[in-house]
Amino acid sequence: MKLSLNWLKKYTDINIPVSELCSRMTMAGFEVEGVESMAEGVKNVVVGRIEKLEKHPNADRLQICSVNVGDRIVQIVTGADNVFTGALVPAALDNSVLPGGREIKSGKLRGVASDGMLCSGEELMLTEADYPGAGVYGILILKDDCVPGTDIMTALGRDDCIIDFSITPNRPDCNSVLGMAREIAAVLGTEFRLPPIKYASVSQNINGQVQACVENPVLCPRYMLMGVRGVKIEPSPKWMQECLIAAGLRPINNIVDITNFVMLETGHPMHAFDARDIGGGRIVVRNAQDGEKLVTLDGREHELSCEMLVIADADRPVALAGIMGGENSEIKEDTTQIVFECAKFKRDSIRKTARKLGIRTDSSSIFEKGVDAGGVEYAMKRAVSLVYETAAGEILDGAIDIAAHDAVLERSIKVNTADVNRLLGITVPDEAMAEIMCRLGIETVLNEGVLTCSVPSWREDIETSADVAEEIIRIYGYDHIQSRPLKAELVIGEKQRSLRNADRVRNYMAETGGSEICTYSFISHKAEDMLLLPEDDERRQGIVLLNPLGEDYSVLRTQLFHSMLTVLSTNFNRGAERADLFEVSVLHRSKEQPIASQPEETMHLCIGQYGVGDFFTLKSKVQGVIELYNAKARYAPSQEPFLHPYRQASVTVNGKKVAVLGQIHPAVCKNYSLDTQVYAAQINIEALLASGEKTVKFTPLPKYPAVQRDLAVVVDESVPVGEITDCIAKAGGSLLKSVELFDVYRSEQLGSDKKSTAFSLQFRSDERTLTVDEVAKVFDKIVRSLEYKLGAKLR
Repeated sequence: MKLSLNWLKKYTDINIPVSELCSRMTMAGFEVEGVESMAEGVKNVVVGRIEKLEKHPNADRLQICSVNVGDRIVQIVTGADNVFTGALVPAALDNSVLPGGREIKSGKLRGVASDGMLCSGEELMLTEADYPGAGVYGILILKDDCVPGTDIMTALGRDDCIIDFSITPNRPDCNSVLGMAREIAAVLGTEFRLPPIKYASVSQNINGQVQACVENPVLCPRYMLMGVRGVKIEPSPKWMQECLIAAGLRPINNIVDITNFVMLETGHPMHAFDARDIGGGRIVVRNAQDGEKLVTLDGREHELSCEMLVIADADRPVALAGIMGGENSEIKEDTTQIVFECAKFKRDSIRKTARKLGIRTDSSSIFEKGVDAGGVEYAMKRAVSLVYETAAGEILDGAIDIAAHDAVLERSIKVNTADVNRLLGITVPDEAMAEIMCRLGIETVLNEGVLTCSVPSWREDIETSADVAEEIIRIYGYDHIQSRPLKAELVIGEKQRSLRNADRVRNYMAETGGSEICTYSFISHKAEDMLLLPEDDERRQGIVLLNPLGEDYSVLRTQLFHSMLTVLSTNFNRGAERADLFEVSVLHRSKEQPIASQPEETMHLCIGQYGVGDFFTLKSKVQGVIELYNAKARYAPSQEPFLHPYRQASVTVNGKKVAVLGQIHPAVCKNYSLDTQVYAAQINIEALLASGEKTVKFTPLPKYPAVQRDLAVVVDESVPVGEITDCIAKAGGSLLKSVELFDVYRSEQLGSDKKSTAFSLQFRSDERTLTVDEVAKVFDKIVRSLEYKLGAKLR
């Protein structure tokens, strides 16, 4: 949050350098992200009053000005035609510097000495929003209250320093000038001065002007209105304009400026209605109706829905609650009666409405972070005090204040000082603890080592003794904490089995050359369409988030392929020639829709690659993961719609499907802008762990030699290699130690529906050296079994 140092000084004394202030506030928990001096880069430019004008003797368009700069009269030649005797103007004197580094020195113009230059708004890098008249072509004419000789940045209200504080989410009370001034006063030990409330009201009561009701107290716990009559719309005072400009807001008129000033000062957004535009003299805080429309102050028309909160009159909505007023109730030049509004709205309601309508305002930003219901009354009375102070109108008697019974929550906490010291590891005097809490605006009474803290409603973050200890140490000073060696204690424990299991897989994949990626568990609801999943596929039953980060992160994923292909696409389209990636993450499946219980969560591995191999390269990695668990896998054709119909396989272990792998379908590649062959696999690690062998068996090295035989058979194209392998293994019995496929051959001579598969068979006995006849008998048995079961023919 960017705050004006001059504005902060109105509420507490700051008599230390800005650098020291920033350092001390950072140590108190408010990190300073930047400091900006509004007067930086401007030197020796002052207010000047033109005492006399003469025509230049050698130039028709030049004038010689005698300029009073406070302590002397200087002569400046100018070509501007909008200057006049008595005009107050910015005068850059000899050896002055303008914004941007431009230097001005004395010289001669057409033979006449000129001791400087008169400046325009543009030359001072000002706009019309910064100072009235700055946008006019010619010399900037200053207001009559400027004094000759005054530094120009002081006269323009720009002799200020803007400090950008980082406000943590648990301190919404500090999203205001008063909130930060209170913290600065506590840190510096100075007095915090809360602006007094002072105004007089007329006999007319606001209830005679407008009536109000709140139909949804959950979304609006507190709503307050006060009225003003006899309003005079005119510019706000200079001091108020300077505060707004320093905060980055453009002054508009006195009423609008007061609402903006109070919002920044107190952290409570306000709105002012033109009373004559409130239909039926009635204000209703209600939910919008589906299809209801509202044109906001920015001229945009919005179609509303029933979950949105609006401020309405008897006829129609007049404002989006907490976000922006309607065009039909804005303050106009002829406005004479207004109604001020100040409220607390539920933060998530404001956030959802603002996001859905695409509106972001200062008001909505503050409400989203949270405001204090207890501060609504002070903010409202502060606004009418400013109206009274600036003579902008007459305050109507009374106020409409609608509050839920639990809107303002103040509580008392009792904390033992010994517990605080034990938490901090140091000894803070009891009196110092009580004094620090009082400086923070938390009334505290010390009695026999017990602090009784009356926590105001604007400090929702203070709930326990640990919170009190935190407040004490950040003001007392972290530098009081002495470093000490930690006590060594033996802790016996280890990672959970699921985490060890995931680490095991990660290590193996890294050893194979893969790079790990970590993606969100949230994906787009369009993922299933991009993967060509059919309508009845269970992977379409993803859990929809109620408050998603955005459309692309709205569903908990039920598969990892979408995330993997998205990352591969990013790498491919940024020129990466190859990618070998993997991700170990949890998938979420709900047993029922709508969800009524904790969803099922299972750990999976996803492998994705392009430019580093083919289907068999991917298969070798999958097989390597399976072998980590001593499992015996069976590969079979699969029918995943997002994989190439002839280059994919499913993997089962003990009859349970544990993985799927293959080349990504060209149509799916097109959906992800991948103009290359992509291979991917997904493995259910938990299912693999449950199905694999639980123990590792060791056998001694063989004593007897093995006999190697090759076998080539012709089978129908539809017969999977896995079935052939199983048939060979079963027929080979105990003497057959291994079966490895080493060739698949197709040709016209074999036939279009035939293929030749060649295997390497290894025979060995653990008890003796096998004879040729023994091997021949087993080999013949294998051939006969293949002919009988699979219709195979020996090639």
